[in-house]
Amino acid sequence: MHSSEYNDPYRLTQPTFADVKLGVTANAKEIETALEEGIVSNVLGFFYPDRSITREEAAEIFVNAFKIPASSGNALARFSDAASITSSRRASVNAIVAAGYMSGSSATLFSPAAALTAGEAKTILASITAKLVAPPQVMCKSGTTAPRRYVRISTPTPDAKIYYTYTFDGSEPADPLVSGIEYDFEKNGVLQFVNPLTSTTDFRLYRLKAVAKKDGLATSAVQNFTWNIVRPNVGAFQAKLMHPGTATTPTVWKINNPAEYYQAFVFYIEGSARGLVFDAGEYGYQKANLKTFIDSIATKPYDIIVGHNHPDHAEQIYNFTSAGITLYASAIEKAAFMASSRSDFRAAGAAATAINDGQVLDLGNVQITAYTQPGHTHGLMTAIVNQTGWVFGSDMWACNRAYTADTTQYNLAKVDIFLSLTQQLLANYRKSSALGMVTEVTNAHQDVSVGMEGVNNFLKCFQQLIDRGDAATAPSIRGGRFGNPTSPTTKNSRMSMVGDMWRDKNWMAIGNALGTGLDSPVDYFTAPTTAYPCGATVNYNAADGFKKYSVLSNIEFTGGSLVGVDVYWAAPANGVPNKVPNKFDPWTYAYVVNVPAGTRSITVQPTAMSNNIASMKVNGVAVAQGASITVAVAAGTVIAVDLVSPDGSTTSHYAFTVAVV
Repeated sequence: MHSSEYNDPYRLTQPTFADVKLGVTANAKEIETALEEGIVSNVLGFFYPDRSITREEAAEIFVNAFKIPASSGNALARFSDAASITSSRRASVNAIVAAGYMSGSSATLFSPAAALTAGEAKTILASITAKLVAPPQVMCKSGTTAPRRYVRISTPTPDAKIYYTYTFDGSEPADPLVSGIEYDFEKNGVLQFVNPLTSTTDFRLYRLKAVAKKDGLATSAVQNFTWNIVRPNVGAFQAKLMHPGTATTPTVWKINNPAEYYQAFVFYIEGSARGLVFDAGEYGYQKANLKTFIDSIATKPYDIIVGHNHPDHAEQIYNFTSAGITLYASAIEKAAFMASSRSDFRAAGAAATAINDGQVLDLGNVQITAYTQPGHTHGLMTAIVNQTGWVFGSDMWACNRAYTADTTQYNLAKVDIFLSLTQQLLANYRKSSALGMVTEVTNAHQDVSVGMEGVNNFLKCFQQLIDRGDAATAPSIRGGRFGNPTSPTTKNSRMSMVGDMWRDKNWMAIGNALGTGLDSPVDYFTAPTTAYPCGATVNYNAADGFKKYSVLSNIEFTGGSLVGVDVYWAAPANGVPNKVPNKFDPWTYAYVVNVPAGTRSITVQPTAMSNNIASMKVNGVAVAQGASITVAVAAGTVIAVDLVSPDGSTTSHYAFTVAVV
């Protein structure tokens, strides 16, 4: 894969030829990829793409690509023109001829300088792949330096088995042919190469050896790969300017500490009158003081809002509250901090101010609206800058780090209610945004911000589960339930993924919300329960249960506003109910819609939970998924929405009564 096509901020600089230009030269990406992989050389600086390839050049390329071993014999003795083979290519020509993958132009001539035809190239390739297993390849690519590397090993040879060994102290790995561990991506996910918090060094040099085998074929060459994993034991906070402030937009800094393990970014957002710190990082609060660092870049007084209670996002909260800085957290997260085993979390939680869903924080020239979104934790908060449409998500909106293969967990809310609340959250973002849209979304674990394409892919991760059930899942790229894919016995958990993690910055994956293993029954949909208020009467986890959704996931009104209800997703925790107010609940069927006096009609846009519903009607008129309909209204008008499930087994009837206000 060409470096311009894959998603890795730590990739090496792409080597090039002086006469190969992307977008101009035919097959430029393939040529430069071959150069990066060491299949061709740029020792002379030129590739000469317009010149036909010679037979000896092709021999060298095939040998380099497939790592065909050198031959100790002289397979060239039968060719009368052997002496005319370029000396630097003689070993390659001898190797490919000795292996029987390439023959001469005749019984007595090799014709090294003659042009190789496309037909001859295909014949050689077919001969090699019919007899030899292609050498293992890796993504992310070898030779890079990064805080962590999540590595997938593969081979182009179908059904070949891969075996690997590795070391992390720079020493020579064992021979994988003798003591290799079998690698199965479907079972084990990626290999996680990290410098753990228990390490006493600032870096680890991982060396990997891999080989591929298949019955009936010659075993591949053993491949060698290296990655330098740099995570210092002691680090200083550093900031990168994301957005310079203007008269109408805030200044935004992106902050991290290179000594952190998960590299969860903190954001400092500053308006004309006040600033807001979003999240509190993971670097030990006794090792360094994030509040002191914020003071070095802040020019205005500021507050802090913590997205959720996980230590990689909240480590430094005590350094702020103990200095008198106002800490905002949802009531649910505040209670979680107060129930912590850590005294610093308990103290900060006690000092925290509970922030409400939809509460606005005024920074002067801009305002920020905070919203509660359960799933990753029960009371996670996100925030949108109203004037710009910039969203900050803590651990909401998944992650686009290919190098950490993140499949973010949303297992504290069932997939269906999470999808419903997420659709409503997006609707609230649009209402809060002066632009009427979300322009940028940044998760604390994202290196690159995404726009609506990334957001829509995130929604698709959940929607495809609703539409297809367990058929939409795959083994997690992160490996087993506890993220230990280097253990060949670790069971894998489910994942729902949209996009190519290596090619697309907008790829999204959600995992571990989907149960405890691939051999577990489906458990991630809503089922009737008395643990908390729940109106569901269908167990959607039963066989083909996903085909029984006849409920709405959301409904939006233009010209009127829904009077919502309390939506619950879990039993109370830490003395606080797990609920959000004034929302649409898929299993509550009677609502009031407020409309201003004098309103004669409103627009209704219902969204069915499943894209595969048999039918959806508003006041008896069929409405397609994603479409809207205008209806006449007056005080007391009842707007009826009726749905039939994909398999026709269940129906739902909603009544929205109009109130003039």
